[in-house]
Parts: sequence; structure tokens; C-alpha cells
Amino acid sequence: MKRLDQLTFTRFWALLLVISYHGGGGIYTNWIDHPWAVAILGSAPSAVSYLYILSGFVMSIAYHRPGEKFDIGRYWWSRFLRIYPLYIFSFVLVCYYYLDFMARIKPQKVLANVFLLQAWWPPYAQSFNYASWSLTVEFFFYALFPFFTLWAYRQSTRKLIWASLAFWAVSQLIHFVLWTGYFPAWHEFLVYNPLLHLNTFIIGVVGGIWFVRQSGEQGSRQRLNFALLLISLLLISGYVILSSIYPQLPHDLQPIAGLMAPLFVLFTVTLALDQTRLSSILSHRWLTTLGETAFALYILHVPVIWLYERALFSSNVSDPDFILSITYLPLMISMGLVTYFFVDPPLRNWTKALLKHVNMPLLVLDLVIVMISVYFSFRFRFETAREFNAYRTTGLLMFWFAFLGRPLVSIAFSALSPSHLYLPFLQMMRQLLIPVTAGSVVVATLVYLSYAAGWIENFPRSIFVIDWVIVLALSIFVRCVFRWLQLYKVSPVPV
Repeated sequence: MKRLDQLTFTRFWALLLVISYHGGGGIYTNWIDHPWAVAILGSAPSAVSYLYILSGFVMSIAYHRPGEKFDIGRYWWSRFLRIYPLYIFSFVLVCYYYLDFMARIKPQKVLANVFLLQAWWPPYAQSFNYASWSLTVEFFFYALFPFFTLWAYRQSTRKLIWASLAFWAVSQLIHFVLWTGYFPAWHEFLVYNPLLHLNTFIIGVVGGIWFVRQSGEQGSRQRLNFALLLISLLLISGYVILSSIYPQLPHDLQPIAGLMAPLFVLFTVTLALDQTRLSSILSHRWLTTLGETAFALYILHVPVIWLYERALFSSNVSDPDFILSITYLPLMISMGLVTYFFVDPPLRNWTKALLKHVNMPLLVLDLVIVMISVYFSFRFRFETAREFNAYRTTGLLMFWFAFLGRPLVSIAFSALSPSHLYLPFLQMMRQLLIPVTAGSVVVATLVYLSYAAGWIENFPRSIFVIDWVIVLALSIFVRCVFRWLQLYKVSPVPV
């Protein structure tokens, strides 16, 4: 299947609407005062729905191959590498922005963001990088896509279309009833929960399946196709404008759950089929490149502008608001281009190389061990609730350092390689003792430096000894269980 470059630029256009919605248009949109144009600029929630449609459509174009085996593990791994490295980079930028407050943030809030679960828990949906909630939704889609595709292999195109439309109609009815009855009390659930966006993605997937199966029969119908393309675009724009005039219609955030999904999929399919001058223009290399920057723009525009705004207002420049208004949009576009060419590819390759010899179940269990160890270290050391609460800030800071630092130390010492499970027992213990001890030294040093800098009020030395004992004991136990169950049949590391 050839590349459909005419679709790529539409991602960039959708991202411009998102940036404008988040107040980033600056002088480039402030002059627009016509109600219709203002309504279009405010349609970012609908633009997010379009991105979900496009995501499902492109997934089907790439992976709907009924005659071939679907490698689910490889698919998930490629999606992880495509999204997570840049996502976690943006998360680190937000953590840096909140550095003075990190020690007081609940661990579960950070964990929800690290594991891309924030949109499932309404109070955390907008925590840290508030734009990243949609990555939770995307990861949910990626988890389900292989199973839906395998099921779709056995279904007719007609059945898939009617089933997706029925699912969309039921979803819209449920969302409308909940919205009219519980908004704004349930705002975070109704806007961000992944289940309420699934209908949009499914329609996009089915649109892609139709394109793969039927597009060859549509090549001679370009006039009809172009007419449908224009009609879909006019209907989408018309509804956005009408809903801004008549607030009785679902508007602003309410259509985000896929209200216009059938129109979006019609627009996507007809643009994919289009062979007119319009597609030639949209497929231009410069416009395609801008479209490729969409993900970087989306995930980085919040932390980058926060840090830029702080630096700007902390400087001695006159009228920082005006400078921000002028430079915001060019800065974002430049940042997207630089990230696409010079940051995202090497970051992805580095992550791929780093995790090549890392066993993911071991890594996850080691993170669980970190959480257990920090909590029980303080519980064992401070028996009363009053003492425990007095050291709460220290415990939170120690948790952050351990959660981020210990896995990096383990990776550096190859302690997460399954091949080490088959070393002679004493050698396996020695291979584990070194990274656990090094991790404890790193954590204790960072906590002490925080104490010396005045970020925390106390430095309980005995805690780090207890923590070291718990981490070492649980790490040995986990590896012994893996070894006993023989979960990994690999050649042992040469002695």
C-alpha cells in the first residue's frame, strides 16, 4: 500500500487547532474576530476526535493483511517505541518544571503518568502534562487493535460498517445521557475516559479496512469522490459553526467523544482516494514534513511553553506578554521540526538499544519492589503515625529517586537480563548485590543532597539500610521464582 501523504498534513492542521485552543495562537490568531472563524479555531476537541479517526484508519492501512500472520508482540513493541520515548521525555520536562513541588506530589499520581494510566482515573486525567491524557487513550486503542483486526478478518465489509455505526450510535446515546445528567460534576470522566473514545477509533479502523478492501474499485469515480470530500468538509465546518451559534447543540468539549466521527471518516476516506491537484499540493514534501511533526508538537507544546514562559517572565525583557504572543507559534513549529529530525529518532533508537537486553516483567517487578521497599522502610523505622507523617516529604522524595534511579542502575549493570537467571546461584547473587548496593548509594546520595539544599528537613540514615535489605531480599526472591519456574529458556551467560 502506497503512502497517503495527503493525509499527513491534516495532522498538523489539527494540532494548530489544539495549540490555538490552549491559548497559543498569539498575534497570529488574535486578529481573527469573525464568529465563524472563531468557532473553527475553537474546534480543537473535534480535531482530537479526527486524530483518533486518522489513527485507526492508518493502523488498518498498515496492518490489515488477512492473508498474513499478525505479530501482536511486534506490533505492540513498535507502537511503544513510536510513542513512549518522546512521551517520557515530555514527562521529565514537566517534572523539571515542577521540581520544587515534586516531593509533595502523591506517588500514585506520578505512577499513573509514568504508566500512561492517568485518563482512567478522573482526578489524575489532567495531571502533569495536561495534553498527555490522549496518549492513555491511544495506548488503549493499541492494546485492542490486534484483537479487533483478527476478528475483522472473518467479517464482511458491510457487517463491519453497520457494526461500527451501531456501536457509535449507542456510544453517543450513552455519552449524551451522561453529559446532560452529570456534566460538569463528571467533567474529567466524560471528556477523558478512553472507553468513551473507542467508538471514534473503531470507525476509523473500519474506514481503513474498507479502503484496503475496496479502494481499487473507486479509481474511476474521482468527480463523485471529490464532491463527497467537499460535502464532508462543509458539513463538519457547518456543524462547528452552527453549534457555536446555537448552544443547544453539543458544542465545545462535548463533541470530543466522536459526535462527528462518521463525517470525519468520510472526509478521511475521500481524501485518501483523491487524485486531484488538492492531493498533489497536500503531498508536498514541506507540508508532509510539518504533518510528521504533529506528535512532537502535541506532546511537547505544554512543557516547552511552560518553561519558555517562566524563563521569559523571569528575565528583564520589557513586555514579555507581547514577546510571548509573537514567538509562541514559531517556537512551537521550530521545536516540532527540531524534535522530529534530531531528538525523536535518536531517542527512539537509544531506548530500543537500552531495552534490547532488558526483561520487561523483571523491570516491572523491580519497580513494584521499589514501591514496597520505600513504604515499609519508613513503616518499620517509624512505628507511630505521627513520626511517619513527619517524614512523609522525605519518603516521597526518596521514592522518586529510587523509582527513577534504581532501574537505570540495574540496566547499567545488566541486572535485568534474563540470561543472568541461569548463572550459578552464588554468582547470580553477586551480580545482583552490586546494582542493588549501587542503587542504594545513589538514592542515599541524592536524598542527602536534597537535605543539604534545604528541600527536606531530615535525613534518616537507618532508612537506607532497611531499604537496601528489603530490595535485595525481594529481588533475590523474584529471580529465584523466575529461575524455578524456568520462564525463560535462554543460554546462560559465560562464567
